[in-house]
Amino acid sequence: MSYEFFDHTADIGIQAQGSSLAELLMAMACGLRELVAEDSLIQPQEQRAIKLAAEDPASLLRVWLQELLFWFSTDRFLPAKYELSNVTATTVEGRVQGERFDPMRHVPGREVKAITRHQLEVKQQAGKWFGRVIVDI
Repeated sequence: MSYEFFDHTADIGIQAQGSSLAELLMAMACGLRELVAEDSLIQPQEQRAIKLAAEDPASLLRVWLQELLFWFSTDRFLPAKYELSNVTATTVEGRVQGERFDPMRHVPGREVKAITRHQLEVKQQAGKWFGRVIVDI
């Protein structure tokens, strides 16, 4: 499971891979977390349930990241650990553990405004899952 960033005009992209769709989703979530909180140490102090559905894997990636961004935007919640119990090409269900952003312990990163559809891609190739998304900053 790994992720990296790539430049895109005024925005930034995240691309990742994993041995399963669940691993890809978690890798992309780690990339988003790094954007908003740099390399801060996040503790799994609070647990939240998550259950999402979409029409295809790319749309699922987008709604997954949108939900995590919503949690950060509204509650300052940063994910630390993912327990995804049911992941299909169109659904994700499980629990996310993390904590709220604390300016005394966490480094503020970039302001992420949205997860875009532009160049959104998820594909399975040679037994691995690959994805990329452009993040509006």
